[in-house]
Amino acid sequence: MAAKQKILVADDDSASRRFLQFNLEKLGFEVFLAKDGGEAKAFLDTTQVDAVVADYMMPRLNGLELLEAVKKEGREIPFIILTGHASLDTTMEAARLGAVEFLTKTYDPREIMEAVSKVLKIRVPDPEIMDAEERAKYSFDNLIGDSPAMREVFEKIHKAAQTPAKVLITGESGTGKELAARAIHYNGPLKKGPFVAMNCSAFAEGTLESELFGHVKGAFTDAHRDTKGRFELADGGTLFLDEVGDIPAGTQVKLLRVLQERQFERVGGGEVLTSDFRLIAATNQDLKALVRAGRFREDLYYRTSVFNIYIPPLREHPEDIPLLIKHFLKTYNRTTGRNIQTLSMDALAVMRAYAWPGNVRQLEHAIESAVAMCSGNMIKAQDLPAEILAATPRAEEDQEQELLTGSLPEVVERVERKMIVRALEEHDWVKARAAKALGLSERILSYKMQKYEIARA
Repeated sequence: MAAKQKILVADDDSASRRFLQFNLEKLGFEVFLAKDGGEAKAFLDTTQVDAVVADYMMPRLNGLELLEAVKKEGREIPFIILTGHASLDTTMEAARLGAVEFLTKTYDPREIMEAVSKVLKIRVPDPEIMDAEERAKYSFDNLIGDSPAMREVFEKIHKAAQTPAKVLITGESGTGKELAARAIHYNGPLKKGPFVAMNCSAFAEGTLESELFGHVKGAFTDAHRDTKGRFELADGGTLFLDEVGDIPAGTQVKLLRVLQERQFERVGGGEVLTSDFRLIAATNQDLKALVRAGRFREDLYYRTSVFNIYIPPLREHPEDIPLLIKHFLKTYNRTTGRNIQTLSMDALAVMRAYAWPGNVRQLEHAIESAVAMCSGNMIKAQDLPAEILAATPRAEEDQEQELLTGSLPEVVERVERKMIVRALEEHDWVKARAAKALGLSERILSYKMQKYEIARA
């Protein structure tokens, strides 16, 4: 078997790195990652690669500087340069230095395929790229976060996607367990097979067995025809059992047999059927505690938890809240035809102070609601759901106490700055209107904006 060609991806944006990594790996390349130009140069000093995909704007060395440094050393490595701000000057400079391709960051997998084909002078087969709709729904693009906690989650999901091992995903409701399961499936070896999802807590014991195993005609009163269960439907793909901790004891025994022998019978039938599927299970409960309490079989626990992934609640990585807000704003702008750009400082402060017991799912619903309530192009605090506003009464008091702490000149400056920012936000950053509301001339307002380093984000 021929060795995989090696590609180094250098980009300081983690989401962009993940996007490129997974799409290039699906094309059959071995991919290495660097988070800036300096790290990329150090890697290239010790490792031979077949091509480099580098962002133009990076710390330490930008993409063109990295290319120039490699060229000066007499090495001919094909470069693809990416940029979020294309200009004729940067394009000309990239061409002068010998970049083979220059892409803007609106690229899609097809553009990557074409660029790599050109750089490596090979033909990359189009069918290897996942369908665009599946990628949009289930790829790592929708797993949002750049905190250390979420980076660890992404790394585990990526590793799990490369193996057929059974996976147990744990975490509170709303943390994105099914999204993680779908990412594992659609980026793994069984991606062309079905993904069959089932919430085990939604069915009573008898109905649950019929849903899992299927049933034959006449097995019970409403069984008017033979019906396939989830085991059969998932053949050649992935079976996702959500809330696996709620499976009754009797059904646990039967599930264990299927996992051990890959054989089962439909309810009311005698024919032994087989199914080859990968199991991904999820729960918001502590399965080890359920095992100790005698409510979950220990052997089934070890069968389902070959590979464990814990998704932390949002309160454990609040630094990801702004990224999630940006992501969901983009989503609901697209679905509603709106063009809401940001949140006011007060609204963002409320969002950050809130505990989010419903986790990412609740935050998404909050943004969806706020987009519907917003009358301008910026979400204000009053646009947020009432339960979020009601649950954070201390936030304004704490801000006021912080605002009034210090010497009189310091307090005056903080209050003045806050009033200016609020006036600008309320008047869509039109200086003339904001100045009038503040009782200032436009010239004085411009001076104070410069003094306090106030600029529109």
